[in-house]
Formats: sequence, structure tokens, C-alpha cells
Amino acid sequence: MARYLAILEVKGETCGSLIANPQDRKAATAPLFKAIGAEVEHYWFGVGSNTLYIVTSMPDENDTDLEAITMLVCASGIVQSMNMVKLLTSEEAVSAMKKAAELSYTPPGG
Repeated sequence: MARYLAILEVKGETCGSLIANPQDRKAATAPLFKAIGAEVEHYWFGVGSNTLYIVTSMPDENDTDLEAITMLVCASGIVQSMNMVKLLTSEEAVSAMKKAAELSYTPPGG
């Protein structure tokens, strides 16, 4: 199961629209992700910021569909920016650490 964190910086006008018409945006967003086979697990508003954090999961990685959602949301004009980050479990991160220990790298100028 692949998990992703979407980080959206919404515009001031978007906040104004939410104040004028309060609504559960998790429920409104879920069908969009469901259309690509993903589920919205969490939908958070950052306190003191105009940032939204959405955690989604999907059975298979599908970068094309996730990019399509990013393009669609950005084109809607409600956000200043949107980033989609693939999340690793702690176990997956340990595997990455072990793999990194097997590799070698020469930094620029090194």
C-alpha cells in the first residue's frame, strides 16, 4: 500500500470562501481521490497557517494519476502551491538506510 502526503498552501480567497460557506472538505475531496483508486485517510488544517495536509493511500503507486490530481487542483486556482510526497513506513526507511550504507557517492569537488 502506497501512502502520500499532499501539502497545499491555499490562497486567502479560498479561506474566505470557506468562511462564507463552511463545509467538510475531506468529504468533498474523497471522491476525487476515489476516482483514481485512492482513499483519503486524513485531512488536516495547519493551525496558524493557510496549509492543508492530506494523507491518502492507494494499493498501487500511480504517479500519473497523482500528478493529474495535482494539476487539476492547481488549475482550479484555490492554491498557491501543492506538493505530493510519497511516505515510507519506519521499516521501509530502515531498508533505505541499509541500502545507503552499501552505496558510495562522491560529492561535487570531492
